[in-house]
Amino acid sequence: MPDFGDPQPEGCKGKIDFVFVISALGTMWHEQDQLVASFPGFTETIGTKFADFDTHVISVNTDEHWRGIGCETPEHCGNESNCGPYAMDYVCGSYADTVFKCDRTRGAGLLYNAGPYATNHVCELAGGHRYMIEPDPDDFECIARVGTFGADPPLADTLVAAVSDDLNGPGGCNEGFLRDDALLVFVFIMDNEDEKSVLSAKKVHDAVVAAKGGDEDAIVGLAIVPQPLVGEPIADCVYNDPPIAQHLVAVIESFPYHHEGDICADSYDGFFDEAADLVHEACSSFIPQ
Repeated sequence: MPDFGDPQPEGCKGKIDFVFVISALGTMWHEQDQLVASFPGFTETIGTKFADFDTHVISVNTDEHWRGIGCETPEHCGNESNCGPYAMDYVCGSYADTVFKCDRTRGAGLLYNAGPYATNHVCELAGGHRYMIEPDPDDFECIARVGTFGADPPLADTLVAAVSDDLNGPGGCNEGFLRDDALLVFVFIMDNEDEKSVLSAKKVHDAVVAAKGGDEDAIVGLAIVPQPLVGEPIADCVYNDPPIAQHLVAVIESFPYHHEGDICADSYDGFFDEAADLVHEACSSFIPQ
């Protein structure tokens, strides 16, 4: 028999919606560098597995406010005409004409990350959406550099908001992002425990499954979070020590397709390589109705 190679999965056919839920706490600047560096290889690896790679990519607000407001305080704009040594390119007062309701909505796509280690300018994405419609590394860096001016975020609750009908339906901040016939891949990135979410892992699971028409096979859950300490600690890294049950891990483990990575890893490339294989496997099981 002739070898036709790996047949295209009947299900998602390369149509994938990625949701990145990233903490913007003061300790997260290094993790953003790691994520941005890993993204091009991740999308390239997935792209080689599908004949027609069709993506939506969103990085969502976890705080229910626009973080750049901290730059407008007397401490920064009042005295320095910028937002300090790690946000020299922030333009004071620029928010007046560029920040709207969706920039202050939990779960909405981020377009203007401001503050230390953030992008500090408005992201101009193709199609005028609050999400990317093709895997462009420069655009991803713009939306994924969330900075370090965020509050302690409820990442699990944020995911539920991001895939809700309110945000994805007509007139919603993320209108058109979530597609019925696309695989949903969500990625939590956080260097501490999610203590602010009020929804249990089961309720998060049920809400996300409902957003995907009741099909668990349409979802891949990923998390880059603290791991138990093995050997000598690395400076400035956060460990799950002593080990506790982490809420975000419980969330991803409630889905058949899930993968967990180490927030302190030297590189996230290995994690995303394994995640790409998992995405390909999930696509073979997801049959849109």
